[in-house]
Amino acid sequence: MTSGGASGTVESVPGAGTRPVAWVTFLSDYGLDDTCVGVVHGVIARHAPAVRVLDVCHAVAPQDIEHGAGLLADSVCYLPVGVHLAVVERLEVSAGTGRPERGGQPAASATRGVAIRTADGSTFVAPDNGLTSLAWDVLGGAAVAHEISNPGLWLPLPSAVFRGRDVYAPVAARLAGGLALAEVGPRVEPESLVRLSRPACVVDDDHLHGQVLAVDHFGNLSLNVTRSDLEAAGMLLGDVVEIRGAGREHTLPFTYTYGDVPVGQAALCEDALRRVMLAVNCGRASDLLRLGRGDTVVIGQPPREPVGPARPAPVVRLPALT
Repeated sequence: MTSGGASGTVESVPGAGTRPVAWVTFLSDYGLDDTCVGVVHGVIARHAPAVRVLDVCHAVAPQDIEHGAGLLADSVCYLPVGVHLAVVERLEVSAGTGRPERGGQPAASATRGVAIRTADGSTFVAPDNGLTSLAWDVLGGAAVAHEISNPGLWLPLPSAVFRGRDVYAPVAARLAGGLALAEVGPRVEPESLVRLSRPACVVDDDHLHGQVLAVDHFGNLSLNVTRSDLEAAGMLLGDVVEIRGAGREHTLPFTYTYGDVPVGQAALCEDALRRVMLAVNCGRASDLLRLGRGDTVVIGQPPREPVGPARPAPVVRLPALT
């Protein structure tokens, strides 16, 4: 089966997929220490040489599906409409799969693959483990989905541990080249797909409970908190706040940017996605505050200094009436 050239047009009917697109975007946990990413590029180039590949991120924590899902969701609205290839998965051990066993133990099996079309014409090619589910919501939800089960589209003798190369890459390339979505396998109901959700921030009177969603390359800690959440708890820009997390307490200012505090000091401010983050001017908040992705934090107003005992009001004697 051959693929057509990329014309840059996008199929307007979800599921039809008969027109080529110009881009395949690629996110994985493969890292850059070996040839995995380059090999996947090569497979795409062999099957759709006119398609361009855009690397979104390959530094997803190994097998950390939630991490990859968050990065993809935060990126997808800035990416071109096309085929979004995402590969982060865990091999699942389950009995009764019919697979050969070693040492009396059931063999690991891979998650089923799916190709999902959204209303804007984008197509996600990924394991059905929730990896792309947050990103569908950004693009309006999953409109049509098909299981990737047609081995005629895969590389021969696919490896169980490199499905990104042998299964997902050739399918993504062919879809970008104009292959109809129905050719990858039978249709599945979007409601049956695995979905993830992000933890919600909880405002509790004068403080709130949040969580670290991500730690970026600079050590900044992005929280599931917005400026309106802080304001709902009575904390305004310019206030000093108290952060409690990992058994420690830190007092720091709520500023517009981390550049508003001296070098080496921490601040609570907004990141590029308008979420609240903990950052250090010319430093790493993750190291200074000893927090990481998934850690919970409590943000509130610091306790007020005692003002001391109240003084009795002075006695004012009025002049006698005459």
